Amino acid sequence: MTTLVTGGAGFVGMNLVEALLERGEDVVLCDGSVLPPAAERALKPYGKALAVLRGNILDPGFLQSLFSGRRVAQVVHCAAITSGPQREAREPAAIVDANLNGTIGVLEAARRHGVRRVVYVGSGAVYGESLFRLTRLQEESPVFPQTMYAITKHAAERICGRLRELWQIDVACVRLGTVIGPWERNTGARDNYGTHTQLASRAVRGETAVLTPNEVRRDWVYAKDVAAGLITLLEAGSPQHLTYNLSSGIEWETPVLRWCEMLKTAFAGFGYHVAVAGENPNVWYTDKDRGIMDTGRIARDLGYSPQYLRDAAYADFIDWIRRNQDFFIRPGT
Repeated sequence: MTTLVTGGAGFVGMNLVEALLERGEDVVLCDGSVLPPAAERALKPYGKALAVLRGNILDPGFLQSLFSGRRVAQVVHCAAITSGPQREAREPAAIVDANLNGTIGVLEAARRHGVRRVVYVGSGAVYGESLFRLTRLQEESPVFPQTMYAITKHAAERICGRLRELWQIDVACVRLGTVIGPWERNTGARDNYGTHTQLASRAVRGETAVLTPNEVRRDWVYAKDVAAGLITLLEAGSPQHLTYNLSSGIEWETPVLRWCEMLKTAFAGFGYHVAVAGENPNVWYTDKDRGIMDTGRIARDLGYSPQYLRDAAYADFIDWIRRNQDFFIRPGT
């Protein structure tokens, strides 16, 4: 069985591609960016089971080439522009084009080539203001998306639902929690780095992290659990719902301080402290405290539950960092 992963060189995409290949499946990795050396090294052993195609899914010719000569049975659509405020102000039309028209194009191609199922990778960001008003968020909770990224992610979900009805195609969507783990990098489509990646980068370089005084409350989820959840959804017989929350479903206790402690043990030279009066933090924290995404639906319908909670996720991530330290060091630094 061949699976096409759009945005396959990105954060979530790379974790999914690796998980699929480890299962012995054939994968088409589609992305507009070049794979970093660490990713090329990780994927090289899989040989002909992996096809890497670089291009833009907004190009109909390139989109057609992804399916030509291959029996693509399923598609996971990860490709998107994860924009920050500056890019939102500078190029809103490009964000809409990539995140909405790109999704329509992928759905059209999947329909044309008889793909069994498409999984659209969305975001908990669609809940918008509800993330900060509610303590727990279910798929039916009100959505008030505020950023261009969140607005387009929600619109893409609705497009998936409408075209599923009109075209009679099999589409399911996930809303991701706050993902941490391997392969988060600047591909040109991702404007912000998560707290854990920032700290990992400083640890590898032997630097000192200056933290903000507050810990951020949210439902972190490890990238390998996200990949497992996506595969579970791909394999499900007939998902009962269009949309599923995919996260850990729980709050991790003192996530940043615990991560710093484990990094300090693993990497000589790394240190950290909480900023004192007049000192500026050098680590950006994701947003502010937010509600926890309920994962009851995906557990009930698909039998999915995360395997990597805080310490297990951190131990696995540190093992990966040790083996891929060059991933965090830019040439010339």
